[in-house]
Amino acid sequence: MSMHFIWHDLQHGFLHFDQGIFYTIKQLLFRPGYAIKDYINGKRASHFKPFSFVIIIATVYGLLSKNLFFISVDSQSMDSVLRMYVSMIEWTLKHLTYTTIVLIVTTSIASFWAFQRQGFNFAEHLVLNTYYRGLVLLVAILVIPFMYLSNDLDIKYVMIYMSISQMVDFLLMYWCYCQFFDKMSFGRSLLAYFYMTVINMLIFMLFV
Repeated sequence: MSMHFIWHDLQHGFLHFDQGIFYTIKQLLFRPGYAIKDYINGKRASHFKPFSFVIIIATVYGLLSKNLFFISVDSQSMDSVLRMYVSMIEWTLKHLTYTTIVLIVTTSIASFWAFQRQGFNFAEHLVLNTYYRGLVLLVAILVIPFMYLSNDLDIKYVMIYMSISQMVDFLLMYWCYCQFFDKMSFGRSLLAYFYMTVINMLIFMLFV
């Protein structure tokens, strides 16, 4: 696997949609790391291509979250740290596709640094984290109905929801990485998540 393969798949994702999206969803929900490793090892016939997959899932999530619930937040009553955090959440939801791409890249950098000894190149880390980000969005889609039933949440519940979301994000990463990497450790997964968080915060402060 190489960067040429990644670029070809990225172009293909905008022009074609292969068969196998429901098969890929099932595999990611029940055996994510093993399924991703199968794809990287050449067993790709039944799988939906990673960049095509995440584009579709991000689009579905964006449409549902935009139209099914609205969170009302009074930012003037918050301290500066909390206000920055909420503004980051709002910006993320408004620019979901861009945010998803940035998260894929930053998570890939983080996992590449944390798991250098595993022997996977950066292109393979991009595939791993593209599918992983798709898994996170799939779980988020499943949560949307509960958010809809709790429409017009105040800031306290928004923060609880986001805290739980970050915990679930990490647990999904750990589960996925445990299946994908040999001799996976909790500490290495935590290190990768820490790298990703720091990189994302720096990007947000510099460019948003």
